[in-house]
Amino acid sequence: MFRKRIQDKYEEFTPRFRGLADFILENTLDVGFLTATELARRVNVDPATVVRFSQEVGYSGYRELSREIKQYVNHELALRYQKGAPEAAGLTGQVALFADELSDRILSFKTEAQHIAEVAEQLHQASRVFIIGQGVDYEAASLWATYLNIIGIQAHAVRADTSLAALMLRDATPEDVVVALSLGLSPNMECGQMLNAAQGQGLKTIAVTASPTLPPARQADFSLTVPAKTPSGYPSFDTLMALLALLWQALVALDENKSQESVQEMAAQINTLAQQCSEVPPYDITAFLRFWNQE
Repeated sequence: MFRKRIQDKYEEFTPRFRGLADFILENTLDVGFLTATELARRVNVDPATVVRFSQEVGYSGYRELSREIKQYVNHELALRYQKGAPEAAGLTGQVALFADELSDRILSFKTEAQHIAEVAEQLHQASRVFIIGQGVDYEAASLWATYLNIIGIQAHAVRADTSLAALMLRDATPEDVVVALSLGLSPNMECGQMLNAAQGQGLKTIAVTASPTLPPARQADFSLTVPAKTPSGYPSFDTLMALLALLWQALVALDENKSQESVQEMAAQINTLAQQCSEVPPYDITAFLRFWNQE
């Protein structure tokens, strides 16, 4: 299989070959429809490099590699348009059906597209976004805040705690937005109380929850509820994370230039930090072991 061949050889590749490998592995469905010349243009190399790359991973040329990629793409597309995996049995067949069910729940967001867009607009217009969560919801809040900051939106994850809520409300202004996340692993009473307090200070509030009956959903000015029930009968985290990703994509679309500039600045800082690694004195792990009396 071409993917395994590429992965097995990856460490030996030149920078240009790595660029090709990355593009093929990350954009396989697109590559299935590209000629050698078109692929070369997309990756900014010459067609001869594409041919040499194909030979490096064990094919006679790009035509043979392309044929295998096309077979993979056709199989992928066929699976997407059929129910389950008829040829698969046991757990494999069940997993295929679970994938169909998850896809259906994610596609249901289309019916809420206008509401989701309105929430994205509120986030886009905010001076800052405070994302509150209780328990594991805070971890999701922290992850989402990081991704919002990546595209230039000032976002802060706040644990649902009285003292932290007090600090947030002390510094917040009416131009800020407070978002509560709730997977429904607890009643989230604290989040509901924090939203109520934020509203009392004139802040807009949003809730993204797994159930409309949870206190944050009932309290917020804007509420998005995800279809969380799975075939097991238990609610899952899958669609809540998908909705956060969807809102993130909408925010990128609302200001593509700002997002691009922010990502470029982050990448430049990462590059600087990577270059500085060589300036840091090497560390002998035995010193750490001695510190903990583990030698």
